[in-house]
Amino acid sequence: MSWTEIGKKKLGARTPDQIISNKTGESKVDIEHFPARLAGHQFIMNFVKYEFDPDAAASNDTTLSVAFPIPKSGVVDKTELKYNASEMGTMGAGIASIGGKLKETFDSLGTSAAESKPVIDYQAVTRDAVAAGAAIARNMAPEPLKQGASLALGNVSNPHVALLFEGVGLKTFTFGWQFSPDSEEESRRLTRILNRIKEVTHPKFTASGKNGNNFFLDFPNQVDLYYLGSQDHLHYFKRCSVTSVEVNYQSEQTSFFAGGAPTIIELTMGFQETEIWTSEDYAQSGAGE
Repeated sequence: MSWTEIGKKKLGARTPDQIISNKTGESKVDIEHFPARLAGHQFIMNFVKYEFDPDAAASNDTTLSVAFPIPKSGVVDKTELKYNASEMGTMGAGIASIGGKLKETFDSLGTSAAESKPVIDYQAVTRDAVAAGAAIARNMAPEPLKQGASLALGNVSNPHVALLFEGVGLKTFTFGWQFSPDSEEESRRLTRILNRIKEVTHPKFTASGKNGNNFFLDFPNQVDLYYLGSQDHLHYFKRCSVTSVEVNYQSEQTSFFAGGAPTIIELTMGFQETEIWTSEDYAQSGAGE
C-alpha cells in the first residue's frame, strides 16, 4: 500500500439522487415516516452501517430510513474556518521573510536571458541580519535585562503578530421538530419510530471470543441526510454521525390521551459531518445553476 492510499477516501456531498441510487438493490430496509400524511417537502434520514471506507458496499446498506417534515428549527448551513493570531517573533518573521525572498529569487530564474536578473544588495542584507540578530539576542535575554534594554532604548521588539490559517471545522447541525399525533395510536407509532432511531444511533457490544465479552463497542450507524423536494435551493450534507437525540414528552402545551400517550412530543437531534468541506465541493455541487 502506498502513502497515497492511506486514510479515508473523500466522500463528497450527498445529493438526493446519489443517496437514492445507493439504495438500489437493497432489501429489508425499514422505512418509517411521520405523520401519516407528509407534504412534498420532507427531511430524510437514511441510517447506514459504519464503514471506514465509505465506498465499501456495506456502507450503503441502509438499516433504517426515516421521513419527517422539514425541521421547524435548525435549517442553517454554517462553516467554521479556523484562524489563530500568533506571535511569530523576530526569528519567525525572519524565516518567513527569507522564504519569501527565496521564492522571489527562484521565480525570477525562469525569466528570459534578456530580462534583468535580481541584484542582491549585500550591505542592506548585512544591516538587516545585524538588526535581527540584536533583536533575537534581546528576546533571549533574561526578563530583567530585556526590560532594562526596552527602558533604555525606548522601544520593544516587534512581536510580528500574524493571522495563521489552521483548518476547517466539521459542520454541525441541530434540528428540532414538534409532533402533534392525532390519536393515541399515532402517538404510540411515533414513540416506536423514535425508539428505532435511538436503537441505530447507539453502539452495541461486540461479540468476541467463545462466550463473548463487553470489552468492545461497535460504532453506531452513520446517517445520510437530505431535504426532499428542495432541489438545489437548500444546502447538501456529507455523511454524518448522530451526536445527540433529545425527546421531550412534556412541553408547555402537552396533555395526554386516555391511555397515557402524550399529545405533543418534541424531538431535537444533533449531527456532525464526518468530512470537511473544501472549495472543490462547492465548485462541483452546481447549486443554484
